Amino acid sequence: MGNLLQLDLPITGRILLLEGNSCNLSNYDLKRLTLLFYYARGFFVLNDHISESNSIFALDIGTRTVIGIICQLEDKQIKVVAQNMLEHESRAMVDGQINDIPKVAETVRRVKENLERQVGFTLKRVGVAAAGRALATECCYVEKEIDENQEINEEVVHSLELEGLRQAHEALTAEQNNALKQKYYCVGYTVVSYYLDKWLTPNLLGHKGKVIGVKVLATFLPDTVVNSLFSVLKRVDLDSISLTLEPIAAIDIAIPESFRLLNLALVDIGAGTSDIAITRKGSIVAYGMVPIAGDEITEVIIERYLVDFGMAEYIKKNIASGGTIGYQNVLGLEE
Repeated sequence: MGNLLQLDLPITGRILLLEGNSCNLSNYDLKRLTLLFYYARGFFVLNDHISESNSIFALDIGTRTVIGIICQLEDKQIKVVAQNMLEHESRAMVDGQINDIPKVAETVRRVKENLERQVGFTLKRVGVAAAGRALATECCYVEKEIDENQEINEEVVHSLELEGLRQAHEALTAEQNNALKQKYYCVGYTVVSYYLDKWLTPNLLGHKGKVIGVKVLATFLPDTVVNSLFSVLKRVDLDSISLTLEPIAAIDIAIPESFRLLNLALVDIGAGTSDIAITRKGSIVAYGMVPIAGDEITEVIIERYLVDFGMAEYIKKNIASGGTIGYQNVLGLEE
């Protein structure tokens, strides 16, 4: 067994990773940080024997690859138990959106089965991070009066946040002025700030006051994106226990709260989409996603050297080696 590497987290402790080919910290990119997001919540109990009841399965269905990991939480430390990654055999996804549901489902099934062989039990539930080329965001402020003699509890705060999400969804719907209005699902949100009697506060719990407020930054994806993701999961007999947005999950791990006073940008350039999250004055203030990423490089190589998509990907991945790359173009000529 290899050495354990530790990654300090602001709230949840440290992530423990086995150093080795299958789980090397140096190989962890933002998409894998996305997967770690689900294990920083601390709502399950670690037993001596790993099973589905004391572990969580997280899945990243990307444009080019499907990555799955299984983790446990032990003394506020995230322990990666198993992981597997496979590339799509064809271009079944474009710009983060599933185009060919059966082909994507087959890749997800193979990842799931490989993980099941590693841990020895059937996987039935999964946490998923979503991407898509049509991300919409809305920032909304809501407030309400409360009983000034009662302490503010989690139920009150949660109700306030849900009201903010409801109004954000209504604002998004009102902005659509086309005849065929697109249905949107909320795939994640961030609290920008709380307010107590009009004053900014980092946390409402335990306080008393007359008026509480919250500013939420909500993110939405079209139903076509979300429904295709759920269709893939259904085909491989998986139930989704949580859904979030990739940049939300990544920034939760990569940029601690103590760093968010700085004006920082987290950028994840994948194959199909480039995601960005921006922090300022202690909060996450913006999310964005554009369908311009690594595939654009691949397409330029295809046009320049007259090769198919698979060969263009091979050239792109090996061009940094500095050596000569031999290939055969679509005309059968060796170059």
